[in-house]
Amino acid sequence: VVSTQSTEAVVSTQSTGDSSSFGICGLKLMGAVHARGKLNITEDIMTDLVYTKISWVREQDITALGKQITLPVYLNNTRTLLVETLNFATDEDMFYQRGVAILCTALA
Repeated sequence: VVSTQSTEAVVSTQSTGDSSSFGICGLKLMGAVHARGKLNITEDIMTDLVYTKISWVREQDITALGKQITLPVYLNNTRTLLVETLNFATDEDMFYQRGVAILCTALA
């Protein structure tokens, strides 16, 4: 048994799950696109995350996943209620400057 205090939530768009993950449909990604397993900056204001798999990974195993960025997940586009933060694989660095975030709904 692994304590949740020693794990981090990591995101992928693979549609297969296991006992340490669950899937969510319909999240929105503001200012970025998730393609080929990595997060990339885009000029699009919002893109759909059709299926998002969230897995819990031991902290010591995260470095093996490569470069990660932690993004905020907000309830809606007013960005007043932070729901969670999630880790995404990436090769880029400009996400915080661009205000990239995840929205549970695009409605205000």
